[in-house]
Amino acid sequence: MQGKVAVVTGAAKGIGRSIAEKFAQAGAHAVIVDFDQAAGEATAEQLSQEYAQALFVKADVSAAEDLQQVREQVFAEFGRIDVLVINAGISYRHSVEEISIEEWQRVLHINLDGSFYTIKAFYEDFLSNQGKIIFVTSGSAITGTGGGAHYASSKAGQHGLMCTISKELGPKGVNVNAIAPRVIQTEILDHLYPDEASRAELLKKIPISRIGQPEDIANLALFLASPESSYIHGQIILADGGRTY
Repeated sequence: MQGKVAVVTGAAKGIGRSIAEKFAQAGAHAVIVDFDQAAGEATAEQLSQEYAQALFVKADVSAAEDLQQVREQVFAEFGRIDVLVINAGISYRHSVEEISIEEWQRVLHINLDGSFYTIKAFYEDFLSNQGKIIFVTSGSAITGTGGGAHYASSKAGQHGLMCTISKELGPKGVNVNAIAPRVIQTEILDHLYPDEASRAELLKKIPISRIGQPEDIANLALFLASPESSYIHGQIILADGGRTY
């Protein structure tokens, strides 16, 4: 990925940060898109010092105009985009009874609308430039477990969006795929499973008996961003330690 430009949303922390770092290690210019300015700037600064020049752009993915500004800054700085990773999202572990209308709308707005706004901002660039688009979704879209109904619904919507985009951009030489993690060690997981008892019950559901690490997803993202994955297209790839099937 030497000299490539990779835009990663939700990259200040967690899975997104790990993906951005993995790309930077491979020589790419990582663009950190996140609402958390302090963490985003720190991530971009570290990657720039240790690997290749990185850029932080503050943005709320649920605001379409923010994504347009991201695109403008990326092209002002680097003049191109080669890889787009749609990773930003939120999750709540609430039952339908507990989910308010406002919470439902917030999750769908960030996770699903935000994915569309991100694609929309860079769509024309991929029409004229072969590249890679990677969605980070969730196995919850398949099973309906691991998050609330709003989370699973938003991730299922991402799967539909990914499949459609793969049909539109595949003929243009753009590979489009989705990584579907389940249980990955992030701040969100700490919030959903805060104590040892809940973690122990969770581990019983994972055949390889360990919680995934952000690096597990980053390694797969790097492969999907590389030329070696050129015949993998329109796929939802589970990265779940065997939990789903």
